[in-house]
Amino acid sequence: MKFQRIIACLLFIISIYFQANVYAQSDSSNNKKSYFKASANYLSNAVYSGRKDSSVVSYLSPSIGYFHKSGVYVNGSMSFLANSADAGRIDEMSLGAGYDFSIKDNFDGGFYAEKYFYSNSSYAVTSELQGDAGTYFSYNTGALKLGGGADFLISTNIDFTLNGNLSHPFSFGDDNNTWTISPTAEVNAGTQSFYRSYYKNRKFNFSSGSKGKGHNTGKNNTNSNKVISFPQQNHFSILDYEFLIPVTYDAKKWGIFATPTLAIPENPATYAVDGILQKENLSTSFYVKVGAYIKF
Repeated sequence: MKFQRIIACLLFIISIYFQANVYAQSDSSNNKKSYFKASANYLSNAVYSGRKDSSVVSYLSPSIGYFHKSGVYVNGSMSFLANSADAGRIDEMSLGAGYDFSIKDNFDGGFYAEKYFYSNSSYAVTSELQGDAGTYFSYNTGALKLGGGADFLISTNIDFTLNGNLSHPFSFGDDNNTWTISPTAEVNAGTQSFYRSYYKNRKFNFSSGSKGKGHNTGKNNTNSNKVISFPQQNHFSILDYEFLIPVTYDAKKWGIFATPTLAIPENPATYAVDGILQKENLSTSFYVKVGAYIKF
């Protein structure tokens, strides 16, 4: 069954690629050039769909990619922990590829696939993810920009997620000197097999002196024999509402960006520890991602 789902995901992505390729080739205004892009960003806390570990997980992430003028790209990144006693440790690496396209000046879309490599000591909520494949689109009506996307998340099982967003970009300057501010409202929904795996394999796999971090800190582990179970089925549900204000500055060969985000989680999980039912304690999160890039 899992193999059939993976095949279905691949066929879905391939069909999007060929459709997008036809549209992109029909746009005679597409005069893009190929380039390399190196970037670095700081993430104040690794929050995913409103979910986070009990300890702050801050990342400093350098990346590099090659972007072909056809819209095809490949990239790679690594994330160093930037907080607590674990600062400097490589917590996650990724390799990705995708295809972006535009139709005229008001429709953008694409697809992507990414492979993740997390440290065995990682306690990020996404640390059980092995890969991700998905698609996105956005349509600018003038007054509003409508966006959405779908993802297949691969962990011990395959999750399906959807997101939708509304924004209104404000741009200042010319093509080689542009400031853009895009207040955005977004909703994320999906299933959570990866998150259940994080609960079972990471969150409660810690020693009594680890201050709640979801990772194994040594041989004196007092919680490794606990039985974690989920009495409810893994339903598709709304995960969170997010309010973002992305700010970017794009010059010809470089740029900077900042994205403050407020995430309001929904539908906390009910789980059992050694047969004792508990309800997940979710809370609103505010975090920021800032960075810079150069093209060459």
